[in-house]
Amino acid sequence: MIIIGERLNSSRKSVLDALQCRDREFVCGQARKQEQEGAAYIDINAAALMDGEAEGLCWAIPLLQRDLNIPLSIDTPNPRAMEAALKIHRGRALLNSVTGEKSSLDALLPIIREFKPQVIALCLEETGPPANAGIAVDRAKKLTDVLTGAGLKPEDIFFDPLARPIGVDPESGALFLDSVEKIKREMPHVKTIAGLSNVSFGMPGRRLLNRTFLALAMARGLDAAICDPLDAELQATIHAAAALLGQDPSLKSYLRYSRAKAKIEQEGG
Repeated sequence: MIIIGERLNSSRKSVLDALQCRDREFVCGQARKQEQEGAAYIDINAAALMDGEAEGLCWAIPLLQRDLNIPLSIDTPNPRAMEAALKIHRGRALLNSVTGEKSSLDALLPIIREFKPQVIALCLEETGPPANAGIAVDRAKKLTDVLTGAGLKPEDIFFDPLARPIGVDPESGALFLDSVEKIKREMPHVKTIAGLSNVSFGMPGRRLLNRTFLALAMARGLDAAICDPLDAELQATIHAAAALLGQDPSLKSYLRYSRAKAKIEQEGG
């Protein structure tokens, strides 16, 4: 399971405040904690800075890269901010995100051609999210053709079939799971990803729903999740699900995790 740490999002007031006042200790501390807990990428979102978004990203990215050993996920709907961020990112970043909408492709394809980042691609077009798994697969195939035409490999693409709140549509969780399974079956070389917390929006017991949904999605072939790596119960679910699904050769990861957890509990007790 590829974890993309979500905690540096300017929709959180503490993050917005830190970006506004250029609080290096807070920003780097949040990133380091996520890397230590197994994040493969750190998502950085400065959209709440509005007109100062590009400047905020250009301040944060070099700072984070001096402190981390993993790449960043550049999370912005603003093509100008995305281009500015990719110009200064050392190594290969993850672009979050592009859709199948013409406006999104027209704005971002030149940037993708130039910088060749890995890409999160949403199965979204002008008519809205996919109504069924077949539509999600068709959209993923079209986007794969477009993105590979821009110089990416299928392995560089993370498809998000769009997990929507079950509080709005009780069938949306099942639709996402079916879409992940069919995308992986028909396009085995691409990756699949979930913005995990979307499914539980507006519901009580959100953490329970999120971690249960993640375990179900892993069983269908989910490769990655945008989530909070500091959530201990979520981490436990990831390790247990990987062990039960045969995704943990010789159970090394599960046993290492369990021993570390037992040691912490013993020291705490």
